[in-house]
Amino acid sequence: MSLKNQKFNKSIEVLTKSIRGEVLLDELMSRHTSFKIGGPAEIFVKPYDTDDLMTTLRWAKNNKMPIFVVGNGTNIIVSDSGIEGVVIKISDTFSNMIFDRNDVLVQAGVSLQKLLEEGMRRNLCGMEFAWGIPGAIGGSIAMNAGSNSRFLSTRVKYVNVVDYNGSIFKLNHDELRFDYRYSRIQDENLILLDALFELESKDFKEIEKERETSIIIRREKQPINYPCAGSVFKNPPTTYAGRVLDEAGCKGLRIGDAQISELHANFIINLGNATAHDIVSLIRDAQARVYKVKDLILELEIKLAGNFRDIRLMEKKK
Repeated sequence: MSLKNQKFNKSIEVLTKSIRGEVLLDELMSRHTSFKIGGPAEIFVKPYDTDDLMTTLRWAKNNKMPIFVVGNGTNIIVSDSGIEGVVIKISDTFSNMIFDRNDVLVQAGVSLQKLLEEGMRRNLCGMEFAWGIPGAIGGSIAMNAGSNSRFLSTRVKYVNVVDYNGSIFKLNHDELRFDYRYSRIQDENLILLDALFELESKDFKEIEKERETSIIIRREKQPINYPCAGSVFKNPPTTYAGRVLDEAGCKGLRIGDAQISELHANFIINLGNATAHDIVSLIRDAQARVYKVKDLILELEIKLAGNFRDIRLMEKKK
């Protein structure tokens, strides 16, 4: 073993002893994504709390390691070769919720569904459009998750974030610059710690009815019985991505074990042994079909992590 490797291994040992959470080497990301795909993370850290997170960020900076943050892994495709550097998983140890009348302060690792369920128990809602949306609060706010032209941003008052240098600060609603499937968190190397939501009082039975209706619709229209990662493409301004994909004949297209769902053309499913290369190749082919038929470039909603340089996707000119 070279002296350089010895020093690096010693440094990892120091990190492992410095935090309460887990530090794993070459951890397969297929264990941490809803697609059930993805190669190894060079260094995988699951911090137990904010102190662990800060220690990990300092360690990564001192060792000049790139950082990638993941929550429930419901909106990403990780390459088959994995992710270089440090992958930080914000998990269910970041799961506190503090209710104060109609406000609730929620840590980033809380699942969106758990927030809705706890709110329902207190006769609070206002985000009924989000029933059935997978993912944790951190990623859901970062991408401004939503459905039927309604978005989480309408209920977010402020968030607390930490940057990769370890500085913690607060961003109010306007400072987050929310847009369709966007917040500034995506562009500025920020990790969401917690968020304050403002909910509204509602009758329990009314909330329960809305929940049941939303879940039934999702079961009928979305392929929930297969590993997938939600909507692949953003909706164009005047139509729906699923509609134009369907009209371009994309439903049922398949590469390897990756298939465009027969239920909803904006979902790709893993039939069992799909690779990231299969899925991204299918995305490329779907984009090409839509462009040929509709003269329209569909933009990705799903995020890519790792090396996909051998597959060229279409991008809108900025």
